[in-house]
Amino acid sequence: MNEDAIKALKQEEKIRNKHPFWVYESVQMIPDLLSECLGKETDLCIKKVKTEFEKRNIDKVFFLGRGSSYFLTLSLKYLFSELLDIPVSSFVTNVFESYPPKQINKNTAIFFHSTSGNSEGDKQVVDFARKFGAYTVGVTDIPGSLLAKSVDDILLGPGGAKVELPATRTYATALFRMYLLAIQLAKKTDNHKLAIKYEKVLFEMPDLFRKFIPENENTISREIEKIKNCSAFVVLGYGPNISTADETALALSQCAGVPAMSFELENYIHGPSQTLTKDMCVVAIAPEGPLQDRMLRMTMASKKIGAKTVVICPENQEKMPYVDVEIRIPNNIPDVLSPIVCMVPMWQTAYQFAMYGKGAHPDRLSMDKPEFKEAFNYIMKNDKWVSKA
Repeated sequence: MNEDAIKALKQEEKIRNKHPFWVYESVQMIPDLLSECLGKETDLCIKKVKTEFEKRNIDKVFFLGRGSSYFLTLSLKYLFSELLDIPVSSFVTNVFESYPPKQINKNTAIFFHSTSGNSEGDKQVVDFARKFGAYTVGVTDIPGSLLAKSVDDILLGPGGAKVELPATRTYATALFRMYLLAIQLAKKTDNHKLAIKYEKVLFEMPDLFRKFIPENENTISREIEKIKNCSAFVVLGYGPNISTADETALALSQCAGVPAMSFELENYIHGPSQTLTKDMCVVAIAPEGPLQDRMLRMTMASKKIGAKTVVICPENQEKMPYVDVEIRIPNNIPDVLSPIVCMVPMWQTAYQFAMYGKGAHPDRLSMDKPEFKEAFNYIMKNDKWVSKA
C-alpha cells in the first residue's frame, strides 16, 4: 500500500468493518474523477504524448500491466487498433521482458499501467524497453512513484493514492484517459470523424455515471438477494469486454471471497460450460455488439441447466424472463467504449454480494489474515500490497 494511503488510513479508520467501505466510496467518486480527466492537467499530458508519437513516428504500441492493470489493456487494443490502424498488443509486464517481441525499436511506444507505480520489477522492465530506444509512458496515479520517475512521460490519473486494495476508480480513470489519448491521436488520421464521434460520448460519460450509479445501486442492492447463495461465479465476455469479464471475476473474488472464473464467450461454450451446476451463477456481459445475441442465448442455456443468471445489457433490451438479475446500462454506447460503462455496475454487484458476509473484507481482500500475508511474502515480498498491507 502506498505511503500516502497508509497515512489516510491512520487519519480516519484503520479498518472499516461496516458499509460503506472504501471500495464503495471509490465507485461513488468515479463521475467527478472522469470530469477531472477532461480538464487541463490530463489534456497537457495527452498533448505531450501525442507530440512524441508524431516526432518518433510511432508505428506499433504495446500495453503492459499486471492484474487489473493488465485486464484493462485488453479492451484498449480494440479502440487503438480501430482508430490508429497500427499493431497493438498487450503483455503482462514481467512476461514482456521474459518473452520480448522482436519488433521493439525506436518507433515503438510502450505503456506501463500501474495504479501505484511501485509494483515490484516494473522499473527493470522499463529499463529493458529503453535499451531498444522505445518510447515509454507510465499510466499511474502517483506522480512521485518509481514508475513515474523511470519512464519518458506519464499520463497521470486523478484521485491520488487509494486505501482499498481492489481497483475501482483507478481502473475507470486509466481506461478513460487512454480512450482520450486514442481519440486525440486519431484526429489527424482518416478515422478523424469516428474519433470525434467517440469523443462526444466520452464527454457525456461523467453525467451519465452520475445518473446510473445510484440507479444501479438501488437495483443491485434489491436484486442481489436472488443470487446470495451461489457458491461460484462464471463471468462471460466478448470483444472489448473480455477485460470486463476478467475484472469482474477478480472483483467477485476480492470483494466477496467467492470462486469466480472469467471466460471468452465462445471458448466457454466449447468445453467449460459442461461444468455448470445449479448452485453457480453465470454473469453475462452483453452490451450492444455483434455477439450480443450469442451471449443472450448462452444465458438462456445456463438457465435451462438450472444456474442463476445475471445479465448486463442496454436499457432498450427487451425484458428477459430467463434472467434472475438484469442490470441496465445506457443505450448507444459504442462497443469499444463500453467496458468502462459495463465495469462500474459489476463492482457494485461484487460489493453488494460481499455485504452478505460471503467472505473477504471488501477493502482488504485476505491480507488481514496472517496466513495469507505469510504465503504471499514468498512470491511478492517487495510488492506494495503485500509488504505494507
